[in-house]
Amino acid sequence: MRIGILAQWFDPEPGPASLPGVYAREFITQGHSVSVLTGFPNYPDGRLYDGYRVRRRTREQHGAIDVTRVALIPNHGASVLGRVANYSTFALSATASGRSALRDVDAVWVYNSPVTVGLPLLSHTRNGRTPYFLHVQDLWPDSLIDSGMIPAGWLGDLAAAVANRIVRFTERKATIVGVSSRSLRDIILSRHPALDPAKIVYAPNPTDESLFRPAADLRRELQLSDESPEFVDVMYAGAIGEVQGLDTLLEAAALLKKHSQIRILLVGDGISRERLERQAAAERLWNVRFLGRVPQRDIPECIARSHIQLVSLADTPFLHYTTPSKIATLLASGVPIIGHLAGDGARLIREAEAGVVVTPGDASGLCEAIVRMAQGGTRLWQRHGALGRAYYEAHLSAASTAGEIIRSLSGTATNRVRIGGSN
Repeated sequence: MRIGILAQWFDPEPGPASLPGVYAREFITQGHSVSVLTGFPNYPDGRLYDGYRVRRRTREQHGAIDVTRVALIPNHGASVLGRVANYSTFALSATASGRSALRDVDAVWVYNSPVTVGLPLLSHTRNGRTPYFLHVQDLWPDSLIDSGMIPAGWLGDLAAAVANRIVRFTERKATIVGVSSRSLRDIILSRHPALDPAKIVYAPNPTDESLFRPAADLRRELQLSDESPEFVDVMYAGAIGEVQGLDTLLEAAALLKKHSQIRILLVGDGISRERLERQAAAERLWNVRFLGRVPQRDIPECIARSHIQLVSLADTPFLHYTTPSKIATLLASGVPIIGHLAGDGARLIREAEAGVVVTPGDASGLCEAIVRMAQGGTRLWQRHGALGRAYYEAHLSAASTAGEIIRSLSGTATNRVRIGGSN
C-alpha cells in the first residue's frame, strides 16, 4: 500500500514530534511505501535547525521515505501570535505547495495536531475521498484554551467555535479516528454524537525503538554498577513548561533536603526553566540540578545513568485526557517511574505496574513517593522496569500500533472508488 503521512513535525525533531518518523519507518518495515508532507524542523525551541533554510518547497530522501518540506514561520514560544503564525503558515504552505507529496497515495495517516492541519488534509484527500487515519494527539479547541492561545471574550469564543467546526468536519470525513488515550474516545463521542463509534480505535503511540531500548542493556555496555549507589538520581526529562506542573517538584525537593542521598535532575528546556531555576537558587535547593537540553541521541544514556524517572503534568481537566509520550519511552527503557499526574497517563503507569502515581500538586505525596522508591533499591527498580518493558512489548510497540493502523485502512484503501462515492 502507498501511504501518505501529513504532519507538521518530522525527523529530526525530538519527543512527540518524532512520532511521524517512527510510524513512517514501521510502515516501511511492514512492506509499504511512504511519502511524507511536513515542515522545516524547528521543534521544540522554534529555531530552525542547522543545515536547513526555509524555502517554498524542498524534497529529501530519508532511506526509503520520500519527504517533502514546505515553508513555515519557525516558532514554538509563549507568544500567541508566534504560534498562530507557525501553525497557519504550515497549513497554507502544505495546501498550496504540498499536493505532489500526497498524490496517488492509497491512504493518508495524519498527525492531528495542530488543528490547522485539517486544511491541507481535506484539500489533498478531497474531503476524505482518499481514505485517511486521523490520529488524535490533542483535544482541540481545549489545547488552545489551556495553553492560553485563545484570548478571553468574543474573539476567543469565535476562535474556539471555528476550531471545533474543523475538528468535527475532519472527524466526520475520516475513515478511521485513532485515539492515543482511551478516554479521548468518550470525549469525542460526547461532542460528536453523530459519529459512528465503530470508526474510533485505540492507537497508543510507541516510542522511537531505534533509540530507546532497555536501560539495563545500556548500563552493562557502559559498565555501570548495579550496587547501591552513593546518590539516587531522580530524573525528569522533557519540556519544562507550565503544563508540566514542576513547581510541585521544587516544593518536594525542599522537603527532600534531609535525604541527602537523593538528587533531582531536570533535563530539558522550556518557557518555565528560567523561572524555576531562579526559584531553586532563591530557596537554596542544592539537591536540584538543571542540566539543560541534550541531544535526543544522548537521552538513553541519561536514563541509564539515573535511577528513577519522573513524569509530571499539572492538574487540569484537559490534561487528564492526554498520555505523555515519554511514558511509552520509559516503559520501553525498562525503568521505574514516578507519575506525578492524573487521568490516562496515571492509569497507564498503574496498568503496567511500572512504578507509583502521585496526585498532581501534592508535594508531600511526591516527596514520600520519591523516598519510598529511592529506599526500595535496585531490586524494586528492576522489578518495576521489567514489568514496564513487558507491558510495552505487549501493548504499545510500533509494530502493534502501526499494524492496527494498516489493518483499519487496508480494506478501504483497496476500494477508493466506493469510498469516494460515499462522501
